[in-house]
Amino acid sequence: MFAQPKLTICVPSRNRQRYFQETIRSLLMNLRTDIEYIFADNSDDPSIMNSFMEDVVADPRVKYLPSGDRVFSMVDNWDRCVEVATGEFICMIGDDDYVDANVVDLISRSQVEHNVVDVFVWSRLTYNWPGNRPNHCNVSAPLGTDVHRLPRAWLYQEFFSWKGNTATPNMAFGFYHGAVSKRVMDKIKAKFGGKYCEYPVVDFENVCKVLVTAEHMFYSERPFSVLGSCAESNSAKIKLTDKVKDQHAVFMIETGRNIDEDPHMKHFPFPSALGLAACIAQTQHWFLSQYGYSPMAGWEANFAEACGMSCGIMGSRQDFDRTVAGYRAAFGKWKGGKYLKHFKPVDYVEPTGSLFFTGVSNNHLYLDEEIGGVETPAELYHLVNQMLERQEALNLNFNEHFKSA
Repeated sequence: MFAQPKLTICVPSRNRQRYFQETIRSLLMNLRTDIEYIFADNSDDPSIMNSFMEDVVADPRVKYLPSGDRVFSMVDNWDRCVEVATGEFICMIGDDDYVDANVVDLISRSQVEHNVVDVFVWSRLTYNWPGNRPNHCNVSAPLGTDVHRLPRAWLYQEFFSWKGNTATPNMAFGFYHGAVSKRVMDKIKAKFGGKYCEYPVVDFENVCKVLVTAEHMFYSERPFSVLGSCAESNSAKIKLTDKVKDQHAVFMIETGRNIDEDPHMKHFPFPSALGLAACIAQTQHWFLSQYGYSPMAGWEANFAEACGMSCGIMGSRQDFDRTVAGYRAAFGKWKGGKYLKHFKPVDYVEPTGSLFFTGVSNNHLYLDEEIGGVETPAELYHLVNQMLERQEALNLNFNEHFKSA
């Protein structure tokens, strides 16, 4: 091991042991020694992971945080990972995801060129595990080869203004599928609440705090990780309103309160169960209210438009209709219905089965999700990795502003 690991990869888990174990195996296949791994189990049956980890903890790069005598909230489980992390940078992924630890070489290159790197994020691939494929689909792999330094003020505006004609805010810079320096994370702890993680929507809470704390922000167009979605994952349920409702109830129990009833929500009638757009906006609203930051001018209309686009991802016509009705009711109550006119749900399109595009379009490579018989996010990444530009050949365009979202 190095005196200080370059990167700590944290993997918190809750009752998804099969995927957690596969993710651990995949990560440890990389033998470099400047990486630290923190695996935090939070399962109802601790014996499954405790038994699996008996041999794994012999690896000096590994720290194992077992389940406790109570169920940890997501905030507490993520927070305890960061507490024991010693890496120069910290990356958080889900237990059904994958990240290429070799991204630290690109971070190091950026430090040589620019000296200080506070946050380094990258594009991501997406992958549905076998068992979570209601529709045969493709994977989009960005073909960009540039690494950009981005101004914080621009990133803040992109995230909090909701502009850009997308279903969620642009440029989410944080430790989830990104790398935030431990120095910045320590500043966040000192500045906000005395904890690294504070609000139940932990990934987007971190984005809010990073964007007002970090200074030197970098983005790689080339992907270095995979957002996995197994049958039990939150992302697998986001398109199904009944599943979202059940998931929401469990989440609130484990959080210890219904965050939709927090004081700051009194005049913000967008419960997190409405979907990802509402969930992110709720987190932003909490952060701005809690710490006295002013909202971006004009964000409300942009948010309403984003909610309309987000309705289009729903899994069925019934789920689409329910989501539209929920958002429409919320906008009708919010600020006297002023922004209801901006809520324009996209038309629902029935899934097309096995018909989808493969090939190159708009500087993205589209591949069959089942290409080569891949069965894990790691297998997908290693296959796609052979088709992308070598990271040592990427262009460090630190004097150029990133022009598109």
